[in-house]
This record gives sequence, C-alpha cells and structure tokens, in this order.
Amino acid sequence: MGALYIRARLVNAYRRIFPHPAVIAKRERRRVATKAAVSTKRRDHAAIMAMAELLRSEVRG
Repeated sequence: MGALYIRARLVNAYRRIFPHPAVIAKRERRRVATKAAVSTKRRDHAAIMAMAELLRSEVRG
C-alpha cells in the first residue's frame, strides 16, 4: 500500500511540473474568459457611473 501512495505522489508531482497540453489549454481558456468578464463588468460599471453623473448634473442645474 505504501508503494501505491509513493507512486501517486510522484505522478502528481510529475503532472504539476509537466501538465498535459489539454490542461494548459483549459487554463488558458479560463484565464481569457475571466479577463473578458472583468473587462465587461468594468465597462458596464463605467457606463453606469457616467449615467449617474449625467443625472446628478441635470438635477443640480
């Protein structure tokens, strides 16, 4: 049983150092999707803030 444990640890370490190309591609897709989502949220937030400022300026005068 100890040998299987050691083998599993070695395999996990090897996979961490040399990940499968599909794993690398999945990470990259996730990174790009997250970056796009953050960009969209920032753009939406900026539009909301601009509209709020416009409404405030209309109320003031």
